[in-house]
Amino acid sequence: MEGIEYAACLQKMTGGTLRPGGLTITDRAFELCSISPDCRVLDAGCGSGVTLRHLKDHHGARGYGLDLSMEMLAGARSADDKGVLVQARMEAMPFSAGIFRCIVCECVLSHTDHEAVVKEFSRVIEREGVLVLSDLYRRSGPAFAPSGMEILDKEHITECLARSGFHILNWEDRTVDLKRLAAELVMSGCTFPPYHTAPRLSCDTGLVAWRGVGYYLLVARRTHGNQC
Repeated sequence: MEGIEYAACLQKMTGGTLRPGGLTITDRAFELCSISPDCRVLDAGCGSGVTLRHLKDHHGARGYGLDLSMEMLAGARSADDKGVLVQARMEAMPFSAGIFRCIVCECVLSHTDHEAVVKEFSRVIEREGVLVLSDLYRRSGPAFAPSGMEILDKEHITECLARSGFHILNWEDRTVDLKRLAAELVMSGCTFPPYHTAPRLSCDTGLVAWRGVGYYLLVARRTHGNQC
């Protein structure tokens, strides 16, 4: 019951995006990217398709959505039956090499095998293509993470991207968005669930209580292929 209440609160507070900053951060990323309309854009971990529809309606993107959850994709499909939606793991995406101009991955990477996923991003994005990431990161000292999550620091994120041919163009600390959302949830009377009972959520705002955990937005360009 607690997990359901938390999910409902987060859904309401974030406009369905389930992440700090919501679509404001997505728009900020596209300001930095200068992506031309009608480009192929992949929303990796698209969930219910809120961002995917926003990219199409407000940025003119030809959006493709990928998610592992059939339940999430069903929600996305019911809202937009013309969208291209694919069920697959991000570590093994069923796309040809170099077909996307841009990949957006918001608050999902920390739930995956970073190295494998970033290699896949490098494979399916075109040369000079742009990668947008937002997620939790470790700002200082050890950071607690629930089972199934890995929270890296900026140095390790940068190194992971570099190994797959990405160069970071912009890095913004957006921890204020994480703290703001956590505060809004508390003020609303939302009950934070225990980690082992929590539903699948993009960024667990309960982690803001743990010292050293922050939130970032980055834009990177693929300058060369995988080194591995």
